[in-house]
Amino acid sequence: MKNQKTFLTVIYFLSFISLGLITGALGPAIPTFAENTATTLKEVSSLFIFSSLGYLAGSFMAGILFHKIPGNRILFIVLIMMGVGIGLIPVIRSLWLLVGILFILGIAQSNLDVGENTLLIWLHGSKVAPYMNSLHFFFGLGSFVAPLIIAQSLRVTETINLSFWIMAALIVLPAPFLLRLKSPVNPDFVVHPIDSLEKVRPKAGKGVIVLLVLFFLFFTGAELTFANWIYTYSIQAGFTNVETGAYLTSAFWGSFMLGRFLGIGLSRKLTNRQIMWIDVLGGILSLVMILILPNSSVALWVCSITYGFFIATGFPTGINLAEELNAVSSRITSYLFIAASIAGMTSPWIVGQFIESRGPSVLIWVVLANLIMAALVMVGFQIMKGRSSYPAPQPKEIRPLSTSTD
Repeated sequence: MKNQKTFLTVIYFLSFISLGLITGALGPAIPTFAENTATTLKEVSSLFIFSSLGYLAGSFMAGILFHKIPGNRILFIVLIMMGVGIGLIPVIRSLWLLVGILFILGIAQSNLDVGENTLLIWLHGSKVAPYMNSLHFFFGLGSFVAPLIIAQSLRVTETINLSFWIMAALIVLPAPFLLRLKSPVNPDFVVHPIDSLEKVRPKAGKGVIVLLVLFFLFFTGAELTFANWIYTYSIQAGFTNVETGAYLTSAFWGSFMLGRFLGIGLSRKLTNRQIMWIDVLGGILSLVMILILPNSSVALWVCSITYGFFIATGFPTGINLAEELNAVSSRITSYLFIAASIAGMTSPWIVGQFIESRGPSVLIWVVLANLIMAALVMVGFQIMKGRSSYPAPQPKEIRPLSTSTD
């Protein structure tokens, strides 16, 4: 049983690389998408809207599906969908066909994202924090590798096609193993012994859930907007060419990956709120330095790297905070990812509407606004904690007694 639990955790980690591959690849691919479809950056920014609409729809679906169907079967299907989709998009010449594929990709990504975050909590319960940070480290690994693969594809073939086909193969590799492993049990379906009610934690109140949703909305907006547009920003500002721009994107994701790796240890030393404050304030400082030194290539590289490092652990730590506050049902998790999908739709789209007409600095201002709002949400957490506004203890959310629903 223990060996199966460990192996399943490893497969979840490897599957989560696929989310990073797609996220890390889309930013450097934006100019190619515009060229392939004969559109402007403003027009091609609609991809973010429809990808996030798909992510939004998938998040609603995931909140229902993972209560009804063994989770590993769902993950198998969405990995195949992601592999096929990512293999097709570099050769698409119609903007609306590309939009349609990215919409379907968004549905698959959100089911994988919501599913693995939820299943990992069901699998490890209150001990999930280091596993959660490890899971999101593999997202960072995929995001780091993707621009490097693209850069080499551009160097060797002068197109991004080969890189996307390689990533498609990597995405589907873990899929067969998921069908052979038993899915973690939905804890809502397991009866909890009455004699252990004295150990119960209080359920999260509505105010706490609202703050969690707002944090994911603004923090994810800050993360994804920077990640998707830093490649284009660096080229339009005259700091890089297409190849070195991919390396800059990879440097951002490399520091992001390092931050998530160190977050595994930090989650054992610091509280979730302390880590989230470090993330938000460090990210704000990095962006302010770019604004202070707008003409410095060195400042852009250094601050992009430090920004990636600070921003890295905010998302998994937010999930850990939700577990700490006993807000870990698949439906609540889906709410958090719905907020993340809305952020991934709106903030990158806003940048796309103005980056050509107002200049590349619009990226930094939009990302900074998101982080400032996330900081205000953190203040709300501190105020709510000080007022001890959490509700009285309720019967404990039921934890799995086995690891199988298959």
